Amino acid sequence: MTAAAIPGRRERAAARPVPWTRLTWVTWRQSRAALAGAAALLVVIAAYLAYMGWEIHRAYDSLNACLPASMRGLPWWAGSPASNPACGPLQRAFMSFYGSGRGSVLASGINAQVVPFLLLAVPVLVGAFVGGPVLARELESGTFRFAWTQGAGRVRLAAARLVPLAVVLTAAAYGLSALFSWYIGPFVRAGVTGKYPMQLFGTMGTDFAAWTLFSFAVAAFAGVLLRRTVPAMAASIVVLTTADVVTMMALRQHYATPVVVTGNEPAGIGNLVVGNWFTTTSGVPVNQVTVFNSLGRLPFGVTPSPAMLAKHHYLQWWSYQPASRWWQFQLTEGGWLLAASLILIAAAVLLIRRRPA
Repeated sequence: MTAAAIPGRRERAAARPVPWTRLTWVTWRQSRAALAGAAALLVVIAAYLAYMGWEIHRAYDSLNACLPASMRGLPWWAGSPASNPACGPLQRAFMSFYGSGRGSVLASGINAQVVPFLLLAVPVLVGAFVGGPVLARELESGTFRFAWTQGAGRVRLAAARLVPLAVVLTAAAYGLSALFSWYIGPFVRAGVTGKYPMQLFGTMGTDFAAWTLFSFAVAAFAGVLLRRTVPAMAASIVVLTTADVVTMMALRQHYATPVVVTGNEPAGIGNLVVGNWFTTTSGVPVNQVTVFNSLGRLPFGVTPSPAMLAKHHYLQWWSYQPASRWWQFQLTEGGWLLAASLILIAAAVLLIRRRPA
């Protein structure tokens, strides 16, 4: 009789690698509290958007039905919806959701101003509270030493922690962004607002989902780098807030070369005005104060017309991004956010792979 060969420990481990489904299940078990909190937050926001969006759409449909057939479904803000006196109360009822019963474009109502700004904080918070602990918790507690001996491999284990969570968060964020786009849609179609304002650009299209993914990637990378959960969450919030503000204030309007025109402010609803300046008719730049002093004292709220400026040998120039470039800007910003997210996730996995046991 001959004894049967018993496979060694390494051979058994190599023959039976831990399946990806098991690794994903472990990720869910470890992150279920954070995911439940994120889901609760998103559900509450979605419920509010669904309810108020239905009210806004109902008011808009009532006003739209009252308007002349030639104006239905078109931006009416530059026109006069009061051409039918019966439309006045319906217009005020619709605009009350924007913040003013009188229909002021400058109104700062909760539905069209406060809600979008609050939504901008959601990617930062969700990414920090879900991405921060995902790897930092095991590094901080020391349980990574046991996890790395279970036949999964460091790279597979880190990928199983990061990739499913990144996909779930990005998909949920895109769904919420689509709901918000429907919610704010009547104000855009009515011409009350465009889609370039900072509180709307970052919450519509693909941008909201891209920022959520980027926030998760930053928090996860900070967790591996700092090996502490709370410092990683705090650092990611600071980094994401800074990156968001810099993008909104200094980067976004330069994704394409602005269009430059002279005369009146660029016509059309939804354009993003980048800047304006004055020159003489011979092309010499001139200070705005000098121009207005030359024109004399104008009535409050009156802006000088091109004819008035030409009479004093001045021209006003405008640089702007057309509304038609909105999707181009969305895809540009979403593209660099996606690339940065993939680099950060790959860097986090590489740090895990090279970390001494």
